[in-house]
Amino acid sequence: MWKCTNCHHVELTDDKPGRCPVCGAEAEKLAPHEVPRIKGNKTLNNLKVGFVAESQAHQRNLAFAIKAEQEGYPQIARLFRAVAEAEGIHAFNHLRLLGGVDSTQENLEAAFERENLASNTYPQFIREANEEGNKHVATVFSYSRDVEREHAKLYKRALENMIRETETEYHVCGVCGYVAEGEPPDECPICGAPKERFKRVD
Repeated sequence: MWKCTNCHHVELTDDKPGRCPVCGAEAEKLAPHEVPRIKGNKTLNNLKVGFVAESQAHQRNLAFAIKAEQEGYPQIARLFRAVAEAEGIHAFNHLRLLGGVDSTQENLEAAFERENLASNTYPQFIREANEEGNKHVATVFSYSRDVEREHAKLYKRALENMIRETETEYHVCGVCGYVAEGEPPDECPICGAPKERFKRVD
């Protein structure tokens, strides 16, 4: 196994890749990576697949809960949220076993790199959605691209403020995912949603 010291991607191969398949970093940025108590690439690959599946199930059930609330089924919404919480625990356990949870500083650095990579991926998605006549999808991709850039800035500031441990409130736009530091704006700078659509995250 090899871990990219640039974006923290873990590649499940015996032979060292020529470059990182996620961020494209050169081979010298790839370091041997050991995950304790796990033997065999099949198990490691299954953990990776399981992490993706459990993460998707977590998000899918949260979306199902919102729909159930909208349709007037609060008990079913509660069930979906409970199962989503369980799937989130499964995903966390898989990620931990894969060695994807490091020190807070390393986690911030990895999160910063991944947000930058994500924001660089979206221009192609936007172009292709427009080419195929899916303007509504291109709009959602545009929101994601712009918000990922803002997330990267938040992580960078958090890294700079680690020593000072500055306390900050965060509010998330329920439409596009923009994260506001301190008080939420009257209007989201990414999608234009009103202040009421922001939710405080504790």
